[in-house]
Amino acid sequence: MGLMQALNLLIQRPRSYTRTVTGDYFAGTATSGLPGQDLFTFGLPNQWWRLQNAYFRLFPGVWNIAAHISCRIYFTMFGAMTLIDTSIYDADGTDGDIVFVYWFWSDYEMYGPLRVELQSDNAGDVAVAVPYEFRVKDW
Repeated sequence: MGLMQALNLLIQRPRSYTRTVTGDYFAGTATSGLPGQDLFTFGLPNQWWRLQNAYFRLFPGVWNIAAHISCRIYFTMFGAMTLIDTSIYDADGTDGDIVFVYWFWSDYEMYGPLRVELQSDNAGDVAVAVPYEFRVKDW
């Protein structure tokens, strides 16, 4: 890699991906085999990339107000997708409007795919449209 190419990567602005995934977050089955549904997967095996931040909408009006939302984060470690974090949020507004899955003041270097799965404990969350966004840069 030449010096100019390296400098361009350092000053590159992140690409933003904003989407909405509708699914059965109560009775569905995520890639891990656990209840819930995948929110997103980004990255390819054996490839470096940089994550700047990732988040999803928790409140208002997305989930049933009495729901508790589990967020499971998987990342490639030791050559396999590995659960690295699990957090639970209240969908009634007490935990805020947005869940920050990852938030960094600088880029976080990733190697391989990152997957985020969500699960609701409320039977009414079977056709929920969950908005999310993440920002990435090249390696």
